Amino acid sequence: MGLMDLRVETVRTRTSTAGNDGFTLLELIVVLVIIGLSAAVVLFSIGRLHETTLFSQEARRVYQTLGRARTIALLEKKEVVVRVNEEGHSYGIEGDNSPSARNPALRRGTELSGKDIVFYPKGHSSGGVITLRNAKGQGYVIEVNQVLGKPSIRRL
Repeated sequence: MGLMDLRVETVRTRTSTAGNDGFTLLELIVVLVIIGLSAAVVLFSIGRLHETTLFSQEARRVYQTLGRARTIALLEKKEVVVRVNEEGHSYGIEGDNSPSARNPALRRGTELSGKDIVFYPKGHSSGGVITLRNAKGQGYVIEVNQVLGKPSIRRL
């Protein structure tokens, strides 16, 4: 057998192409990394959304307390005072000890500012503004109209 008589054979190796049924380890790792990053982004977004929702609920609770105080003043024909305690980060209707009137102290990191507001039996009030801010700089302003006594809420 001479030097020229050797045959050349081609060797086929398996690679990931459209015709194969499997995936390579590298492809699986890349997909798992992408899924992991996506999950991290979603969890982070949900956490931020939850904090924002809790802060919005606190602002609505203050707004509803002011509306409740106005209603009590109209129905019971007496002056009703909403006390704002800036140092204690709390507020509430003075003299109302019902379970629905008990307002817990605001969440840590929430600042409350404003003055006491008086609602009169004829529907008007002393007027005033209560401001809530959280540690992220978000805020709400709850304003009570002096003539009508109605509260309104807006985001800062």
